[in-house]
Amino acid sequence: MGKPRLLMKIKIDSKLYKRILGYSRPYFGLIALGIILASVISAMNGAIAWLVKPVLDDIFLAKNMTMLKLLPLAVVLIYLIKGLAEYAQTCIMKSVGQKIITRLRYELYEHINSMSMSFFERIPSAVLMARITNDVKNLSSVSSKVIADLARETTTLIALLVVVFWRDYKLASISILVLPLSAIPMVKIGQKLKKLSRKRQEKIAQINNLLQETFVGTKIVKAFCMEDAENAKFGRMNRQLYRLIMKSVRADEITSPLIEFLGSACLAVIIWYGGYQVIVGNTTPGTFFSFVAALFLMYKPIRKFSKMNNTVQDAMASAERVFSILDTPQDIKDHENAIELTGLKKKLEFKNLNFQYNEKDGLVLQDINVDITKGEMVALVGMSGAGKSTLANLIPRFYDATSGTILIDGTDIRKYTVASLRKNIGIVTQESILFNDSVRYNIAYGRADCSEDEIVRAAKDAYAHDFITQLPQGYDSLIGERGCRLSGGQRQRIAIARALLKNPDILILDEATSDLDTESEYYVQKALENLMQARTTLVIAHRLSTVINADKILVFDDGRLVDSGHHEELIKRDGIYKVLFERQFGKELNGTGGHQ
Repeated sequence: MGKPRLLMKIKIDSKLYKRILGYSRPYFGLIALGIILASVISAMNGAIAWLVKPVLDDIFLAKNMTMLKLLPLAVVLIYLIKGLAEYAQTCIMKSVGQKIITRLRYELYEHINSMSMSFFERIPSAVLMARITNDVKNLSSVSSKVIADLARETTTLIALLVVVFWRDYKLASISILVLPLSAIPMVKIGQKLKKLSRKRQEKIAQINNLLQETFVGTKIVKAFCMEDAENAKFGRMNRQLYRLIMKSVRADEITSPLIEFLGSACLAVIIWYGGYQVIVGNTTPGTFFSFVAALFLMYKPIRKFSKMNNTVQDAMASAERVFSILDTPQDIKDHENAIELTGLKKKLEFKNLNFQYNEKDGLVLQDINVDITKGEMVALVGMSGAGKSTLANLIPRFYDATSGTILIDGTDIRKYTVASLRKNIGIVTQESILFNDSVRYNIAYGRADCSEDEIVRAAKDAYAHDFITQLPQGYDSLIGERGCRLSGGQRQRIAIARALLKNPDILILDEATSDLDTESEYYVQKALENLMQARTTLVIAHRLSTVINADKILVFDDGRLVDSGHHEELIKRDGIYKVLFERQFGKELNGTGGHQ
């Protein structure tokens, strides 16, 4: 028989609590100081309630002039100590909370950066951004505010309980009965808030994803006059988020009226019973009002506990999402005793290689066997979806092969460290990925140790130096998000300069000259010629005119390597390559090597 659901839930939540609190272990000294300060605050709150009796009995009833002089000074001193302690405790605990959150946010970002490409294909980038920003921010409420409030309000409650029991243990016993009753709605509402928080954060992630897609694709949105449709889609999601937020607000805010109602019922009984005791002479007005003052002061920590529970449940929903990312294992990582790759010496081999993106889909690459000798330029051609880019993505281990091996100089690439493998591979893609920073930063990306001369040399070899020097701040010019302030050809040449500066042994060019005007293509092609010199190069191209002079052409069809050879050989064989070539050039070539 399975365990009750509630018991399982408590155990799961306790694991989350322990895991979050585990991040506070390095700061136990500061937390201990915060708890000591909380005890000081609590003692001052208790002293305030305690002073009500001498104020009433000694000053107003007994007319004691000495007490009249001392008690006002005592009140000022109590509030001064309380204020200083509250300020110090708040600063200390918030500092601890922010240290924890800073560490957790970095760990999350670092872990996400270590994941393979398949991870990013499964989880939208907007969802990951929501985890790092919104969810980690929600966790800060547990790590700082809740810890601070819990210490302060718990010790305050204890101090005030001492006062009420000291003043009248019978009345105190009656008032304590309401505490278990107040806990019931707190727990129920907290559970509901946790569910609502989970839904709310998921909706925020969906909105972030929509915003990202819309802003990145703004040109398409405007070209197809889809502004109204996108506005309507956003409005629909925005209203859904509003409804979720209002459900949370209603659930959160109902706790205070419930606690107040239960407290008022308790207070009514206490006033009736306590007033009767004063009338019949069993107690003094000072004792009774000191008791009532302590009871009123207890209302604040009890109310804080109810709010605290709601805050914690909200944070727990965020914790589940954050830790679900942190607990996702790395599928691309260094194997035990991995060695450093110092460069390609002889050849790159693919042996019995098979690959599928996930178990539900079929094989994207099937039984690939090919050798590429150092210094060769090898072209990968085939229809869209034939597996060309997938094969290229396996070389730097963006994915790992499902079966079979890729070898560099006879060693499985999985036996090399991931960092050393990728340092020996340069990639230039159709869509040049540039960062919203300076030209210099983008060229030197991955080479923090390079000199200014090396950057300029790489730019010149990439035919980029001339247009860079014409920019407003030259190499210090900001290029905008995704390089939006540069033309397509300029972006490509910056990407080529970056690859040149990296100086890799293996080069992957993925549709690097497509979608460029004639002049831009000329300069990019010249830059690529410089880049490919003395390097082992894999060229993926739909434009077959760019691969005619390749040392070897690999022809792919539906994930299989169906043919290979020089351009002239493949034309003579009258196979898929010839069909593809004739489609682009619109005439029979009869085995010639010419092209338009």
